[in-house]
Amino acid sequence: MNKKNTGRERKFRNHISIILEQTGAAAAALAVLVITALFQNMDEISDTDLSFITGKGFLIFLGVAAILAVSLISQVLIWARTYISIEENAIVIEKGRINKKKNTIGIHNISNINLEQNIFEMLFGTCKVKLDTNSLSTADSTDVKIVLKKPDALWFQQEITRILETYSETGTAAGTCGAGPEYRSSPDADETLDTGGDYDVRADIGDIFQHGAFSVNLISVFVFLLALVGTVISAAEMLGHADLMKSVTGAAAGILVAAFIVVSTLWDTVKDFVRYFGFRAKRRGDKIRIRYGFFKKVEYTIPVDKIQALIVRQSFLARIGRRYMAEIVNVGMGDDKEERNSFLVLYCTEAELRKRLHILLPEFELSAEQKTDPLPASVWAAWAFPAAVWTICVGAAAVLFNELTGGEFRTHVLAGAAALILLPLLVLVLKYRTAGMGADERFLKLVRGYFAKQYLSVRYCDIQYAEFSQNIIARACGLKKGEIHLLASSANTVHTIPYFRGDKDELIKKEMLRY
Repeated sequence: MNKKNTGRERKFRNHISIILEQTGAAAAALAVLVITALFQNMDEISDTDLSFITGKGFLIFLGVAAILAVSLISQVLIWARTYISIEENAIVIEKGRINKKKNTIGIHNISNINLEQNIFEMLFGTCKVKLDTNSLSTADSTDVKIVLKKPDALWFQQEITRILETYSETGTAAGTCGAGPEYRSSPDADETLDTGGDYDVRADIGDIFQHGAFSVNLISVFVFLLALVGTVISAAEMLGHADLMKSVTGAAAGILVAAFIVVSTLWDTVKDFVRYFGFRAKRRGDKIRIRYGFFKKVEYTIPVDKIQALIVRQSFLARIGRRYMAEIVNVGMGDDKEERNSFLVLYCTEAELRKRLHILLPEFELSAEQKTDPLPASVWAAWAFPAAVWTICVGAAAVLFNELTGGEFRTHVLAGAAALILLPLLVLVLKYRTAGMGADERFLKLVRGYFAKQYLSVRYCDIQYAEFSQNIIARACGLKKGEIHLLASSANTVHTIPYFRGDKDELIKKEMLRY
């Protein structure tokens, strides 16, 4: 790429390593198939002849290899016929020669331009540029993914950012939404993420360990222990078999599956210890820049005016330890699971959370202090009718099943029916003790959860629309509930407003109409 010539008249391709990256999953699947086939045919392979080559497993291997070869050739052709360029104020992607397709994306519609680098890309010295646009229809997918050498990726990011800043000079400054103090752009607002400048927030090993400890999923720990115990027992039985080679080949598939479960659950347990390694963030002008990652390095540049809401979470362990973490709901981001929740502050004390919000996102700083009202006691009246219907249906089903089986499984039926009745009751109790909402002239704040807890703070100008409803019982008790809709990925589009008393719905409508 010729960076001296601004690059805006020059077409370029993705780095060729994208072909290997895209076909890597298929190659890995083929390798697993080959290894499994070898284990299953170990007895035949150990024979003096090579008759196993004519077996069905080998033919399947050849078929999969042929499919992989066709896929590889197809990816090469797509790569060779795909060109990217910056023309005027748009990114243009051209594909194909005979059936030519041209996709034009206005740069002013881009909400995020982020960099990502996994282990494979580290080896090749490449970097993935990910572009998202202000579109609800594409909120669950990254609109553009481009793989370039890292210097070229940084140049591309800076070029798009420069054009975006040209648009923002005539637009509305971040922080004018009516909530929290306005953040004024600093002289170094155009500083790029890769300059290595000072960061406002840095996480050391202790911070990462604390975040990982409070992020541990207890269910994953339980599954991991069960899988580990099962694997050990299976291995012990295998080693105790008289014919060791036969037992190894016979149990190979089962051991591989068990090992996969152990590894996956172990990773689910410890991933937050390494995912946010080297976490650091800084606020420069109207942008927040975040970097983290060990096996997968991620660099986010987030325009503050694209932030729709702030989410503060507490896991079950964090509620016990009084720790909090913060995420942002951002327009455009949400294609990958780890992007659906854009981390802003790792688990820390409440005082530290407020301090870091003051530095990184002062627009939402006051939301941390906002009080919320718990669910009113009369909510049990609104829940009573559906709970009664559920109990009657479960009881009738239990009686019917007991009659059909002649009472042979009466004890099991009673236990199952009791569980189906008591578990929803437990869920309602946990919800009653956790959920709530608060509304003032600055923010709407929603609280939900059962064992874990989540606070969502949103400015009224960022609410797309709101709905409120009452059933007969709720109306008699003076209760209302509703939901709000945000411009975000599907996981964060709709948020439920729990039951409340009073005229907070009128306050919400009034504040929404101000913008």
